[in-house]
Amino acid sequence: MNGKINFSHVKNEPTYNIPLVLDENVISSGISLISLWHTRADERYQVYWPRDKKKPLIANSWVAVYTLQGCGVIILKDDSKITLNGNCVIFLKPTDIKAYHCAGLLWEQYWMEFIPTSVMEIPLFQQGIIYNGDVYNQELLEVASLISRGDPMKINLAVAFLTKIIYQWICLISENGTKDPQLMQVEKLIAALHAAPQQRWTVTEMAQRMQCSEPYLRRLFMRYTGKTPKEYILDARLDLALSLLKQKNSVGKVADMLNFFDSFHFSKAFKQRFGYAPSVVLKQLGQPQDETGPQD
Repeated sequence: MNGKINFSHVKNEPTYNIPLVLDENVISSGISLISLWHTRADERYQVYWPRDKKKPLIANSWVAVYTLQGCGVIILKDDSKITLNGNCVIFLKPTDIKAYHCAGLLWEQYWMEFIPTSVMEIPLFQQGIIYNGDVYNQELLEVASLISRGDPMKINLAVAFLTKIIYQWICLISENGTKDPQLMQVEKLIAALHAAPQQRWTVTEMAQRMQCSEPYLRRLFMRYTGKTPKEYILDARLDLALSLLKQKNSVGKVADMLNFFDSFHFSKAFKQRFGYAPSVVLKQLGQPQDETGPQD
């Protein structure tokens, strides 16, 4: 299920790909989980099916792709393309997929393949925007932790968690047709923010894009995201920075990639967001540190 442009064999796993492939399907109420992957991909990441498919294609299975941040492109068998930006989820049929790759600085996503064991009206090719991403991210980390323990009871609990999440996503997408027009406008702006995280977005630019006043834009963001526009875009950039650091990029390089003024300003903002300096991430990875920002 994985690939790197310079490698043709699926067993050459990138270090940023965390396979959680199960030895056998695990059935919970509503789904049978085939596999779960957590991927932090860079520009080298490119996958082709069926060449890079670890398990055979199953006609009645589904794939849910939850993009936490960054950008990825999925190419279908008819050569049409689906672009996925941060904080969105989509359901696809594996038999429709031809290839997929990272289309930006990074593409961090959870990729889960499952078979419905009961009647489920699953929306196809429709993207759902996730607002409470931190909640889902924490739950998925717990799912990954439970599966990695190898205990059958823990794995069953993990799949039960995942089943709940999948049902929530299906309900979210199913409600798209009844969305408030204001919410749809906010979603388009959020997609644009995630598509260009290195851009220094101002509230004025965002308001112009939404064709509304700045105070009104702030009210919309507070209503739907619980954050101001500036808080939202800064948090999104810093979350992306954390993933880039985990790919062993230096502090200075990450600051440049995301167009911060300099390493000092980046390090200060990073510590305010996470409670520790960027150098801590590199230290945990055994990487040299080039940080000039706060170290306390």
